[in-house]
Amino acid sequence: MEIKRVPKEEYKTIVINPFSKFDTVEFVELNRHKVDEVCYFIFNNGKNRFGLTGGIKGKTLKFPFSATFSCLSEITTENRTIYYQEAVNSLLIWAENNNIRTVEFNTPPLFYDIAHITKLQNALYNNGFKIKVCDINFEYYLEEFNGDYLSNIHRNARKNYNNALKHNLIFQKTDDVETVYNVIKINRSHRGFPLWMSLEDVIKTSDIIESDYFVVKSNDGIAYASALVHNLKENIVRVVYWGNTPESEEVRPINFLSYNLLNYYKKLGKKVVDIGTATLDSVPNYGLCDFKESIGCKCSPKLSFEKEIK
Repeated sequence: MEIKRVPKEEYKTIVINPFSKFDTVEFVELNRHKVDEVCYFIFNNGKNRFGLTGGIKGKTLKFPFSATFSCLSEITTENRTIYYQEAVNSLLIWAENNNIRTVEFNTPPLFYDIAHITKLQNALYNNGFKIKVCDINFEYYLEEFNGDYLSNIHRNARKNYNNALKHNLIFQKTDDVETVYNVIKINRSHRGFPLWMSLEDVIKTSDIIESDYFVVKSNDGIAYASALVHNLKENIVRVVYWGNTPESEEVRPINFLSYNLLNYYKKLGKKVVDIGTATLDSVPNYGLCDFKESIGCKCSPKLSFEKEIK
């Protein structure tokens, strides 16, 4: 398998269907200031098989360098298992020849494309990568959202949703990005969670990735909870951030928000709502894990790999 580093313009003409919005030239270029160099790779064994975007910071080659995951983008179909092994091997040869000392690869949860991601992860492992992080990702399969939803979720989640209904809350899709962001900022500060994106980052990213904004308000217009959602693939949306203000906790607006958000995407015909991880560098936030399971989410591993090149 031959690996070729190409200019962004050439990459864009070859990779017509990037794996996700995180793997597009536009997203990479938006964030290129975060690394020393950006890289666009094409893998060819007589045919162009895969594309891959990443970045170099110091002597580390990162896939991705500014997103939650990265993946090979398939240029052709029916790619055999051996092609993945050869692609990763050629990547490591390129890295060694270009004075790279560490390669990092954060892979998506399997539900984004089970066979494709499994073959990539196996190729990473067989080429000497070690699992650096094993996060727990939570996702909701919208085929399960039906008339029995409330009876099938955990008792405490059902109780909290019913409590929220007593307060005449209002769920809205909105263009008021600042209000949505400010609620999330307050929530994460209160809980001690990191907030990786600034308001400016959110706005600029929305020009690259189709983004949806939601807010839950009291009947007198006070914003209690909000959510930012990215449309990453045709049938998968990802909750980037959601949360509620501390003073609204007893109203349980986040349960009201989650129910209505799932209902919204069910009506649009989406397949999966990716709720994201409830771990930080593999360490679980037990309360967050319990909450995501309580509203009906399933969970899956989200693996990050690393290899040191000697």
